Amino acid sequence: MKGKMIRVISREADYLAESVALMQHLGTGERYSDIRETLCKKYDNPFKIGMKKFELLENMEREAKKVFQKDMEEIRYYFSAAQDIDAGCAGKAAILWEDAMDAGFYDACEYEAYLEGLSEKEYCEKFGKCLQGYHNIIDGAGMIKTEEPFDVISCLMKMDIQDEEKWKLQKIFFDRKKHWEKVLALLNCAIDFLKGFEEEYQWILEGFFNYWEKTLKGQSIMAYAKEMREIDIGESPLGFRLYPSIMKPNVIAFHAEMEEDGTYLTPDCVRVGILFDEDFDIGSSDKKKEEGYSNYALQVLKLIGDKSKFEILTFIRDEAAYGSELAKHLNLTTATVSHHMNALLSAGLVEIKRMDTRVYYLSNKKALEEVLDYCKKLLTGKA
Repeated sequence: MKGKMIRVISREADYLAESVALMQHLGTGERYSDIRETLCKKYDNPFKIGMKKFELLENMEREAKKVFQKDMEEIRYYFSAAQDIDAGCAGKAAILWEDAMDAGFYDACEYEAYLEGLSEKEYCEKFGKCLQGYHNIIDGAGMIKTEEPFDVISCLMKMDIQDEEKWKLQKIFFDRKKHWEKVLALLNCAIDFLKGFEEEYQWILEGFFNYWEKTLKGQSIMAYAKEMREIDIGESPLGFRLYPSIMKPNVIAFHAEMEEDGTYLTPDCVRVGILFDEDFDIGSSDKKKEEGYSNYALQVLKLIGDKSKFEILTFIRDEAAYGSELAKHLNLTTATVSHHMNALLSAGLVEIKRMDTRVYYLSNKKALEEVLDYCKKLLTGKA
């Protein structure tokens, strides 16, 4: 793929992606007030302009619960969080959705036309990819090819999830049109709902564009993420597209299509939560020597006090490892490793880097040393 490198910072909402995020938010029963309280406690009340954003999000949440009250049973069926798997995987499987996929569809009707146009082989490949992408942990190793129905079911039966969830996904796979019609109908309603608030969050989208245009200064978003969060998963030579994430305000998601040999097929697609700005940048979890550091230190101590997380950090102390390698060594399911790794990544205790199509994890010893030195000084009076 040749051509001019793309560099896009969007100042518009991607309504299809936001509608999926809204359904996940409602289906899991998550509350923006809980997110606000957790972040304020963890980072010692960092929000200024962010509090105004939370006010809007909490208002949207209240209104959404009223609007979708009669649909909640169906929303929970498709977008609830089953044990050990990401929120809303049944709904995402029904429409082959990836959270960080590039925006390319104007609305749900256009997306439905795309689904209708898939061949049987394409459908099997994408459904299998969706299954293997449930866990937030990124691991290119051992990806199973799913070119026909038998491959998909074989992949599904090997997943570390409850049998009830397996049967649900199997039904969705074999009766796909029925299920994607239901999910897309929900998303259409969600899009209408979100557009009703367009004027109220326009200032947030403008602020997002201005902040990232100023912050990146011509730099790529992946290079910035590497600098701020020690996330080194490479960057596409084709450029990047950066989108605001409204309904997932504290989440960062990366996506790019690659060949098996690591050749990039698309620009990087990055979705960044609207909370990340002047008063809460993406390096916030690594902000040391501030008033909120004691909260951070307590969080780290709690994490490393967990036996499995301690063993993970020990295993990747001197040599990087990928997800399934960790699971095998520690005799854990990949879903459980995913759960632990997400917590360690969030706290900045793990670095990640891509080699070919695999993503490897390595202990961030500098961060651990700083916390332990801080605790030593506080508890013993010795530097």
